[in-house]
This record gives sequence, structure tokens and C-alpha cells, in this order.
Amino acid sequence: MAKTARLGGLAVTGLVAVTVGGLALFGQLDDAAMEIRDFAGYRLSGVGFAVRAVDVTGASGADAHAIVVASEVYDGQPIFAVNPDIIRRRVEALPAVRRATVARLLPDRIAIVVETREAYALWQVDGDLRVIDRHGVVLAHADPMNPLPLPLVVAEGANEAVVEIVEALDNYPIVRDRVVGAVRVGERRWNLRLDSGADVKLPEGDVTASIAILARLQAERGVLRLAAESFDLRGEGDLIVRARPDRAQAAGLREREA
Repeated sequence: MAKTARLGGLAVTGLVAVTVGGLALFGQLDDAAMEIRDFAGYRLSGVGFAVRAVDVTGASGADAHAIVVASEVYDGQPIFAVNPDIIRRRVEALPAVRRATVARLLPDRIAIVVETREAYALWQVDGDLRVIDRHGVVLAHADPMNPLPLPLVVAEGANEAVVEIVEALDNYPIVRDRVVGAVRVGERRWNLRLDSGADVKLPEGDVTASIAILARLQAERGVLRLAAESFDLRGEGDLIVRARPDRAQAAGLREREA
């Protein structure tokens, strides 16, 4: 009986295909043709061509669940009514998904393969703390009371240049381990905030070279241990150290803007 039902369903489908083809040939593929197509899909779903599972590869747990929900595919849906391109666009609209591939696996499964965005840094702007990937895309809001152990970048445009500063600091752990955050200044250069409260003012351009100079001075002289308000590397190969106001006054020095 099952075999007969399946063959009967396929015969109806063949007739529908001929009918739809004829309508298309004469320029009459309208609502009637769409109804015929839907009818064929539901006939096929009755003989096993209906969605029974969605397989997600590349994500797990809550992320995989969110992908299935975003797909809007439901149990028993005629599999030929599922449009892989529409599903792909829905899934790629999720913040955590970078790209997706969707395919129908006949007779009853939908396969979704995703490349997810990985948390790369924290971005603070307008009083809000967000988790971003290496491309600066916001993945989620972060809990300021319990932030993830990720590098922190601050201000407008910091998310777009995050890889530059994170990779430069990773090359020199002797400096990186003293940095609590990197502030984007005018969307063109960086200031580093140290755990001492001092700022390191980096120039525009090659930040790696400037951090390399600072790393050498720290290794040779422990310069970052100085009671300074700022370390200015914006000059050509020079480091200007600005003392804290209380230290400068105690030494009888006049303050000047570095």
C-alpha cells in the first residue's frame, strides 16, 4: 500500500509539472499555477516529503536553537515549500552568524551550515558595553558588573579598528598586561589607559612600532612604573613623560600640556 501511495503521489506531481509548464509557456503562470504548485507540495508531503528535522552544523546550544527558530521551518512543512535562499537570509540576519548555507536533504531534512562570529573584544560607547567580533559587529550587550575577559576598546570608531590595537598589544605582553582599555581618539588614533591610571598617547599610523618602543623602554628601564599622568609617543621616536600634578608641584615644576 505504501509503495502504491508513493507512486500515485508522483504521478499527480508529473501531471502538475506539465500543467504548470503549459501555463508558463502561454504567459499565464499566475495565482492558479501557484495554487497547483502548492497542491503538489502538499500531496508530496503526504508521502514523506515533509520536514521532520533541521540539522545545524557550526553552532550548538542556545545559538543552534536560535538558528532553528529564525529559520521559521516547522515540523510537517512540505519540504518543497522551503526556500533555502529565504532561510539563509533569515539565519544570516542573526548577530552571531557571519554566513550560512542551507540545503534540502530529501525526503525530510533541512541542513543549515553556519560560520559564527566569535567574541573578540568589549566595546564601550555612549555608556553601553557591548561584545563585538573582530569585524566590529555587535554580538550582544555585556554585563558591566560581570564582563567577559576580553580586551576593552572605547569610543566611536573603536570597534572598526579593534583588530589593529588588539594585535599590536598581543605582540608585546609586557605592555598589554598593563593596559586596561584602549580609547579611540577622533576616530584616527589610540590612547592606552594603564592600570596605574596613566594614559599612553599613541600617534596615527603604525601603532605596533610605537608600542614596540614602549615595550623596550619598559623592559630596560621599567618606564611604566613611573608616577606619570601620561606617556606621549606622538613625537618622532620620542617619549614625553608628563608627571602627575601633585608630583610636579612637589618638585617645583611647571605643568605643561604634552
